[in-house]
Amino acid sequence: MHPGFFPLSNKLVPLTVIKGAGHEFIPLPQGENATTADFHSIRTQTESPAYFTSGFYKIEAGPQRPAHYTFEETKYVLSGQIDVLDEATGITHHLVPGDFAFFHVGSKVKFSTKSQGFAFYAVTRPVRAPHPNLVGREESKSRL
Repeated sequence: MHPGFFPLSNKLVPLTVIKGAGHEFIPLPQGENATTADFHSIRTQTESPAYFTSGFYKIEAGPQRPAHYTFEETKYVLSGQIDVLDEATGITHHLVPGDFAFFHVGSKVKFSTKSQGFAFYAVTRPVRAPHPNLVGREESKSRL
């Protein structure tokens, strides 16, 4: 066995599938111009449990949205444009579809857009804001 890999049991575990997740409307909270919508999270079954959560980020024109990271995140822009001011460098990055951004513990940024932006993200934290239209939408494992 390769060092760092965990031994696997012979028990098969089914996938979790959520059809149409990327097409669901994500409502913005009252008075806000940006939101996250977590749609799946896993917790490692190790001595020091860790979380891996994924979801969608939506932003519309409005005030800048500050974020100071206490976890790791990667964002992949699916549509529109998301501007990210990196406070460590003073550089504003203009992210468009196909762009990835990686945020490290300690990153401090401000998100904005002149129109709208939509991204998929993966983070090392538990669920904070479940996607309002995907709760309970997992396909039945008995049908797989």
